[in-house]
Amino acid sequence: MGRRIAVAFADIHCGHYSGLCPEGMKLPSPEDDPETTWTPTLTDTQRWLWSCYEADRNGIKALANGDPITVIVNGDITWGKKYPDGLISSRDYDQCAIAASCLIRWLTMVNVDKLRLITGTQSHESGEGSTPYTVAAMLQAVKDCDVAVSRHSLFSIDGVVIDCAHHGPTPGMRQWTSGNQLRYYLKSLMNDEIQRHRTPPRVVVRSHYHTYARETVRVNGAERWVSDIVVTPAYCGMTHYATQVTRSAYLQSAGMVALEIIDGELVKIHDQFTRAHDLRTEEEL
Repeated sequence: MGRRIAVAFADIHCGHYSGLCPEGMKLPSPEDDPETTWTPTLTDTQRWLWSCYEADRNGIKALANGDPITVIVNGDITWGKKYPDGLISSRDYDQCAIAASCLIRWLTMVNVDKLRLITGTQSHESGEGSTPYTVAAMLQAVKDCDVAVSRHSLFSIDGVVIDCAHHGPTPGMRQWTSGNQLRYYLKSLMNDEIQRHRTPPRVVVRSHYHTYARETVRVNGAERWVSDIVVTPAYCGMTHYATQVTRSAYLQSAGMVALEIIDGELVKIHDQFTRAHDLRTEEEL
């Protein structure tokens, strides 16, 4: 079976000035002139996010060292138009084009053989997973590649089962309760599977909260089951709306996680590709 790397990230929210966007991205002219393009001027946040994204992608490449890579993008690849403040463009196509440009970089790596898009929040994806399906079609039009879209997937990667969906438990509201909801959620999921005479997934991946968290749960019975749950960080800045709903959270996370699988066993969850940036402004008065 050998060795394989599965990488998971989410919430890149392309199309917003707080979302992921490549340097030098060219978009069609607003005047619909086929000969004219324009390039968005990236914000400081976007430049930081892009540097993190490219560093992480290169880090995954080094970690894989030529072994196969499976890429899972766990929802919210675009911003949508429900919350229009901060949009790069009012055109739906532009959001999808930016997302496709971010993701095509994985498919240019010769050892990336599969890319999966999980649908996320309806308001960010133009309803019914429209933007993931559009981006998947864009990627397949450019490169013959194994790309597919689903809402909730149970992937088996060399026998290691990974449950992927965008929405799940909150990482926690208080530092001293961090992880509680993840453990309750995971233990309930594991018990559901055990009662159905099924083996619980080895890893559960959730996203949506833009904050990295990880917990492990062990359930004893006739045999011992072990599962990990990971909440992925985001490649998106802290918008004014996010500041409100998070009650002024000041740490902005960015990154991805990598699962190292050798001969059908999960040997390590690599989280060195995650980090948090302090957003507070320091001033001596």
